[in-house]
Amino acid sequence: MKKCLLILSALLLASCSTQTVTTALEDPLLSLTRQVAQSPDSVSFASYWEAYLESPQSLKTVTAQAQYLEAMASVESGKKTCEEINWQQITQQNTFSLLPHLSATECYETLGKTELALFHQNIFNFIATGILGKRSGDTYYSAYEIASWGDAEDLLTLSGYEIIDSYFEFAESRNGLYRIYNVRTQGNNKVAKIYFDNSRFLHRLLAVEHPFAGLSDALYREILQPLANSDYAARHAVGQVYHAEEEFQKAEQAYLDAIGMGSVTANISLGKLCLAGRSTRFSQSECAQLFVSASDLGLEEAKIVLAYMALTGLGIEADPTLAEQLLNSAAVSMPPGQAEYEMALLMASTEFTNSREKLAQDFRQLSASKGYPPAQLALALDRLSSDQKPLEDFEPFIQQAVDTNFPPAQFFYARYLLKQKGEHSVKTGLALLDKAASANFPPALNLRARIAEAGLFERKIDTAQALRDYEAAAVRWYPPAQLHMGILNSTGRLTATNHDIAYGWYALCAKANNLDCITNLGYATALGRGVEQNYPRAVEIYQYASAQGSARASYNLGQLYRLGQGVSRNLEQAIEYLTQAAEGGSTDAMNALGLVYLNSAPEFHSYSKALSWFERAAENNSRYGYFNQARMYEQGLGVENDPSRALAHYRKASDLGHDIASLKLAQAYSSGEAVDKDPKMAAHFFKLSAEQGNDGKIKRALEMCQESQNCIERNLDRIFNLLSSEE
Repeated sequence: MKKCLLILSALLLASCSTQTVTTALEDPLLSLTRQVAQSPDSVSFASYWEAYLESPQSLKTVTAQAQYLEAMASVESGKKTCEEINWQQITQQNTFSLLPHLSATECYETLGKTELALFHQNIFNFIATGILGKRSGDTYYSAYEIASWGDAEDLLTLSGYEIIDSYFEFAESRNGLYRIYNVRTQGNNKVAKIYFDNSRFLHRLLAVEHPFAGLSDALYREILQPLANSDYAARHAVGQVYHAEEEFQKAEQAYLDAIGMGSVTANISLGKLCLAGRSTRFSQSECAQLFVSASDLGLEEAKIVLAYMALTGLGIEADPTLAEQLLNSAAVSMPPGQAEYEMALLMASTEFTNSREKLAQDFRQLSASKGYPPAQLALALDRLSSDQKPLEDFEPFIQQAVDTNFPPAQFFYARYLLKQKGEHSVKTGLALLDKAASANFPPALNLRARIAEAGLFERKIDTAQALRDYEAAAVRWYPPAQLHMGILNSTGRLTATNHDIAYGWYALCAKANNLDCITNLGYATALGRGVEQNYPRAVEIYQYASAQGSARASYNLGQLYRLGQGVSRNLEQAIEYLTQAAEGGSTDAMNALGLVYLNSAPEFHSYSKALSWFERAAENNSRYGYFNQARMYEQGLGVENDPSRALAHYRKASDLGHDIASLKLAQAYSSGEAVDKDPKMAAHFFKLSAEQGNDGKIKRALEMCQESQNCIERNLDRIFNLLSSEE
């Protein structure tokens, strides 16, 4: 497919030449366009694309395209000659579109105006090759980025594809939108799906910061729904939304409307709704005809569903021979093994009937034997996760998929090799990771970003690269990267602090039901960061996340009940949520529980429970767990006073970065309590405390000590009188 699309850049081969254009192009985009025409190598496509998106012209694209089509119609009807068309005006209004430049080129060539022909030819080639770039177009994460869907169809037609039809695919709860074209190559009659992404252009039209239009469902409500009256793919998408929302009768009608408007894919969607027993117009025995119609109209994938029906006897009489024939027929037009792999997915699914795991495994094995990368990767990961299957089978299977340059296989193998930590493994793993990230595979981008941010595996810290990769993964709907983008924007790491943007990222991945993002939404709502402060709403968000198993949400909810924020103060309820969080592994909750039992009213007070939770927190390497234990032994709270044991716990807390624990050690070495008096060690821990904490009092006292060049015990005592030992 990529090879076929690259033919586009060779359609009008010519060397760049200096053009003479007398019209002043004051608009920045038009000036940049003139530079592209004169010297394409002097302009990056990314900068040109950004200039287009920022220009007023991007908001007039639909009108400009209509004017171009009107001009072409007048030429084709003979009302005007091409010489009578104002090509300068037409192309300036359609700067980023391919066909106006191509039409201008052809006209100027017939008129012998070579310089003007080359001017537009250079722009055409620059845009076409720029759209293709390093992307493959065969997945959502490698989709070709365009402005209008008309540009997508022009690109495909000029590349020699026959367009069967197209449909829309949503990303993560309607947050994003892709248009996929079902095409057939004219040379070898193969079928393929080619993805296009114009979300940045759509965000520009909607005046919403990219990629957050999905938060208000604007892509569906303001783009697809109005378009559904004239575009079969949009009408089909409306049916998909109804289907997902289990409004099956409305979905069925929308699918029928889309079929009537020319959608082939809607036959398959309606057929699947029928197979699932959700149709009010078709019996299950009539479902097959919908797939037959799709197959007759060119969609080979419909034959795979028919083969599934014939093999399982679903809706039609079971006929293994017919199933084999249908599957083999579909396989002719697909990459080797794809038909078998899609059959495996159907067999494993419970969408229409019970899954048939044995058949699914058999078809997956058959697909892998034919060299289909997703099947090879699936078998490899099966080996990696199974205790019964030998691990040595993992590498041969995944290596086969890696050898086909399949980005997911490159990522999973890279991650596996990096965990091995040997020099050769790390080198090979990083190389594979870079390949997968260069193909825009979101998990690979996210992992490479983590490595760049922290300087792992002896790579230099590169915060700019980290931010680019995190964002690239996040705009491709990878929830962990969206979570991290939210954290970066809320903390000001790698980028400027922006709580509004942080909230947007959290909201995006919260729609994908990422519990960390949902919890962070609650936190932002409680503090009023990026949204109006609203404790009751924060409680609702935390309750949802807590019920889904988020320990951090349970902890935050427990604290709100403890403090009476957004709810009536209720220590019993607070203890319940904090215990839930602590049992879920939250050391913050363990320490909070310890403090509740240590400091509460008599009905909840318990030294033994407090110490037990502090001990559990310490076992999980919590500096606060060690510090709070130390306080109990120092003050004899429910235990025998034991200064030596207290000091040992303070030292462990200090080693983990606790500033007040370091200050306690400084005091001990200064006074000689439970340890030999040692002014040098006192000064050491005093300075360490200042480095570990942000307490201005400690820093000012340290400066005072440094000025006098003698941190004497009296100075330390003064500090201890100023500082609270409460945690």
